[in-house]
Amino acid sequence: MFRTCSFRIVSVGLFLLLGISPLFAQRQADGDARPTEEVRLIRTEYLGLLGSADILLETEVLFEGYDVPVPRFDIHVYTVFMGSQHLSGVQTTVRIQLFVPEASPESIGAAYLFAPGSTGLINPCRASREYEAGIRWGLYRSHVLAMAGTGIIGIVPDYQGYEDWNIVQPYFHAESEARVIQDAILAVDEFLELEGQPSPRIPGGLSQMTLVASGFSQGGHAAFAAADRNADLPDDLQLDGVVGYGSTTDIAPLFLEYPQLAPLVVQAFVSIYDVGLFDPYAILLPEWADTLEYDTTRQCVGGIQAYYPDSPSDLFDPFFLKSLVAETLPHTHPAIATIFLENSAGLTSHGVPALILQGTNDIVIDRWDQDEFVVSLRELGSQVRYLVYEGARHDTRQIAFPAVVDWIQKLAP
Repeated sequence: MFRTCSFRIVSVGLFLLLGISPLFAQRQADGDARPTEEVRLIRTEYLGLLGSADILLETEVLFEGYDVPVPRFDIHVYTVFMGSQHLSGVQTTVRIQLFVPEASPESIGAAYLFAPGSTGLINPCRASREYEAGIRWGLYRSHVLAMAGTGIIGIVPDYQGYEDWNIVQPYFHAESEARVIQDAILAVDEFLELEGQPSPRIPGGLSQMTLVASGFSQGGHAAFAAADRNADLPDDLQLDGVVGYGSTTDIAPLFLEYPQLAPLVVQAFVSIYDVGLFDPYAILLPEWADTLEYDTTRQCVGGIQAYYPDSPSDLFDPFFLKSLVAETLPHTHPAIATIFLENSAGLTSHGVPALILQGTNDIVIDRWDQDEFVVSLRELGSQVRYLVYEGARHDTRQIAFPAVVDWIQKLAP
C-alpha cells in the first residue's frame, strides 16, 4: 500500500539542483510580495433573506438519511466579487458565496470558510454555478447554509481562474488555493464592516470571531495549504482551526487511488510549470497526453470521471506508474517529485488545530493514508481531533455535521 509521507521526504538540495519554472522563479525573485494597492473587495450583490423553511428545503436534499440541522437563524445571502493575485502577477476576479445570519453582531462568534471539492478547470465548472444551474456536484451551498443556520458566518469562494476565460483553475496548486482563502477572509472582513447592507454591520469584521477554514476533498488540500501559510494573514485574521472532510493533502496518493482526476492536475500544472520540468508525456500514456488540454477544458468533473479510466495502468505511462507505486519518483522523475512536494499541504509545523473526518470506505483517499497524515500532523505540533466513520465513503460532511459545529464552538479565537 502506498504511504502518504514518503513523497514529502525530499532533500532541499533537490530543489536547488533541479531549478524551478521561470514563472515560479520570477515570483521568488520578487519576494512573492503582493502589491500594496491590490484590490480585494470589488462589488457585492444581495440575493435576499432566506427563512427557516427555505433553508430546510435546500438542505434536506444534502442530509438525506441523516438528521437535517434545524436552522436557528434566517440568513442573508450575498455574492461578493473580490480581486486575487494570480501566479502570473495579474489580479483576477473571484466569486464568493457569503451567508450572514440575521443576528446581533455580538451573537455571531465564528466564521466558517468552506473550500469546495473538485468541479473542473473552467468557468462553467465553478462551484458557485452548481446552485445556479441545478447541478449536483457536492451541494456545497447547502452545506454552508446549514452551517450558517447555526449562527456561523458561511463563506464559499470559488478558486482562481473561473472569471477569466484565458486562465484555467490552478488545480491542486497549494499557493494559489491558499491565496484564494486568504483573500476571501480579507474581502469578507472588509465587507462586514460596511454600512448600509441589509445584514447588520459587524464592527471589527472577522477579527473578533473564531475563524475556521474547511474543505472537502480538494478543498481539504486548499484549507491545509492556507494553514501552512497562516502567518501571511494579519494577526487578528489568522485561522483558529482547519477542518478536512476526506482531505486529499498529497498528490501522489490521489493519482493512485483516484486516477480519473490526475489529468486535471496535469493540465493545471502544465499551465504553471515549464514543460521541461512537468512533461505530460512523462506521466500519461500518449493517447491521453495528446488531447489533454482539449479533454480537460471541455467538461466538468462528472464528465471527467466518466471519460478517464479508473485503472492507473490504463492512464499512466508504465515507467511513471512503476515509480509511483514503488515510491521512487524522487530518483526516476525528480522534477515531477519536487513539484508534487511543493504542492503537498498541511505538514509545515503551522500549529493550527485540526479536525479531520474520514470514512473507512473512502475511494478517493485511503483511510490508512489519512491515518499517516494525522500522525505526521500531530508530530509537527498541531492538536488534531480525528474522527473515523465506519462504512462512510468520501463525503463525511453530513455524518460529521454535529461534531464539526461542536468543535468550532469550543475553539478559542
